[in-house]
Amino acid sequence: MSSTIALMMLAQPAAAATITYAVEDPLGDLGFGIDPKTGGVMQTWGDNTPVVKAGFLDMALTWLSQKGKTYTFGMEMGAALPEAGSPLPGGMKVVEWAVWIDPSAFNIIIDPCVPLYLIALRYDGSGYEAFLLDYATMEKTPIGFSIDGAKLQLQFTAADIGNLVIQWWSPLVREWTGPVGTSGYWFVDAVNLPLVDGYAYIDLPWPPA
Repeated sequence: MSSTIALMMLAQPAAAATITYAVEDPLGDLGFGIDPKTGGVMQTWGDNTPVVKAGFLDMALTWLSQKGKTYTFGMEMGAALPEAGSPLPGGMKVVEWAVWIDPSAFNIIIDPCVPLYLIALRYDGSGYEAFLLDYATMEKTPIGFSIDGAKLQLQFTAADIGNLVIQWWSPLVREWTGPVGTSGYWFVDAVNLPLVDGYAYIDLPWPPA
């Protein structure tokens, strides 16, 4: 079960305060799937598969911060992200560390909502790109990012998301088995939230309580 850390760091003046919502996730839980009968998270892959052994796909911590009209999304992984040019293991072609902005809390049974935006860092074995995807227009916009060992951060603005008031965010890691958009993919890690009335929600509320 994850533990949640909601922080508000006050600065002067008050208008410049930074709000951060950080959530821990246990290591060693890669390869999750969704039980089609309950909506609950279930384990699907063995411990020795290449994906499960890739620590840079395993979330230890994820967070969303807001300062004024600027947002920062980040993850800390179980191992350092690959150096540019390093091949991906186990037949993986592309990996993404990402957050989806949703109109409601996604649940495969109750409310399989269509996301509003995707903010992602993508690695294809040769280099990295970071982008924001608007699902309404399918327009992809480059955004700023940083990588420091096992830690990654992506930055976007309120204007980038049409000044939307964010309500739900879903941090996930996924890997593609072939070219993006033409092949299958797997979500390999999500925040392990407790079951709520028998259903697992993979979205977090914003702002933090």
